[in-house]
Amino acid sequence: MKKEFLFVAFASIFIFGGCADKVLVNGTKPALIDRASQTKKVAILRFENDDVGLGIKLESAMYKTKVNGNSYFTIISKKNRDDIINEQKFQYSGLANKENSVEIGGLLGAEALISGRVNNASLQTNHYYERRVQCLDKKCEQKREYHVPCVNGNYSMSANISMIDVAKGDVIFTDNYSQNATYSRCSDEGGGLPSKGAVMEQFANNIVNKFMPNIAPTQVSYYLEILDDPEIDYDDEQEKMLENGIEYIKMGRLDRSEELFSKLLTSTNDKCYVASYNLAVIKETKGEYEYAKQLYTLSDTLSPEPNKTISAAILRIDRLLVEQKSLQSQLENK
Repeated sequence: MKKEFLFVAFASIFIFGGCADKVLVNGTKPALIDRASQTKKVAILRFENDDVGLGIKLESAMYKTKVNGNSYFTIISKKNRDDIINEQKFQYSGLANKENSVEIGGLLGAEALISGRVNNASLQTNHYYERRVQCLDKKCEQKREYHVPCVNGNYSMSANISMIDVAKGDVIFTDNYSQNATYSRCSDEGGGLPSKGAVMEQFANNIVNKFMPNIAPTQVSYYLEILDDPEIDYDDEQEKMLENGIEYIKMGRLDRSEELFSKLLTSTNDKCYVASYNLAVIKETKGEYEYAKQLYTLSDTLSPEPNKTISAAILRIDRLLVEQKSLQSQLENK
């Protein structure tokens, strides 16, 4: 796998209008728990009390996790997992714990086990009446009061998910999750409360989305601002370079834009912080963080006064360089 494609696959959409031109960048963020990311051959055990399909949704999300088009995890198939566990007469209740995870993981050929339990998935309803007022004439001089039956539904789910290291027999990561929502409907509003199944399914999806960034790379999006105001006296040719460079960005032609901003920076003897900054944006969009760092730093040096946009870019690129190194390490451990 070539290094330049190792870390981030970017797609850019350019948003123009309002006070500033911006580019939307989609990238890959490494797993939050570095140790979790190093155990990629995983067996997902049957979750306890899981009538909402939380374990199945998590397994599906892990199957779909890809970096550079390649699957990030190797998941022990459900059939092989169940056959081996049943053959060895293990019980699912309390299965994944520090005492037996080494034995079970060895039988399954897994580096890590993921287990979970749905502690609560409930709907509590409360019936009540609401007052209504109806006008009996056009001027509403005569009124009629009446009450309509209503129902209030409180939906809640709580669950625990744990990842256990097979080799060490200890917990890599564990957390508790809770979801709550309240809906109300009255008889004159049409329809009823959302079904318990539909709400619980959404809760399960939310829990999976909260758990996954801890153990796997995730896709992130953010906007980068383009600078378009000449900050020094440009000649006609340099002004045209700036205008055309931005126009090419709008067209998605990063190659031509990069060429023009490079020429503009050179023609000003590396004195144009706008050209340097916009060139850094292109480098960041392409995932060339080291080059972007150099150009953002140059922009900061050339700027005659503190610039919030440039300062934010320097802080961001420093963070991205750390994340890039972490993601490289995670991929090299695959």
